[in-house]
Amino acid sequence: MLTAKYIDTNEELDITKIDNPRQVIDKERLRCKFCNGRVSIKHGLLRAKHFFHINVCTSDFERHPESPQHNLGKEIIANHIKTNWEEYGSANIKFEYIIPEIKRIADIAMVFPSGWVVVHEIQLAPITTEHLENRTNDYRKLGIDTIWWFGKSADTKANQEWSIERFGFSLSIDYSILDAEVKSLQKSKTL
Repeated sequence: MLTAKYIDTNEELDITKIDNPRQVIDKERLRCKFCNGRVSIKHGLLRAKHFFHINVCTSDFERHPESPQHNLGKEIIANHIKTNWEEYGSANIKFEYIIPEIKRIADIAMVFPSGWVVVHEIQLAPITTEHLENRTNDYRKLGIDTIWWFGKSADTKANQEWSIERFGFSLSIDYSILDAEVKSLQKSKTL
């Protein structure tokens, strides 16, 4: 997880924006923003910085464990959007954005001052076009636009064709770049 909160203030913490999180964050107050369970920080030799559950998350929101590559993908895509897509200039980037009406957690949400929300979902694990359609429709019913980024096992011809038919384009994230970057970070921390 890239985000957590302080239990007493509900202040959300985005670990991507915090240098030396182990020194800055009060771990005793740290909680999962989905289930209020205790979380801690991993930021060491083998892992990029992120929050992790002390025990299993008990949230009933639909979510799955995320790989280091998935977390890195969220950071890379958010930075790419903010840097290269000027139409998002006024939007606020939110990682792991909670959408309670449909019990979902979007990877990245671009929240505009007007209230308009565009979610960017990174899909690396296998997924069917039916599941993509259902998730997209869940967002659409709430007025939320969706953009999918496919990588690894999700970057299939069927998913690309579905995206092109549905949105007019298909976006891919090169998993080998994510994997190499994660391994590079791990290697540099062991030197």
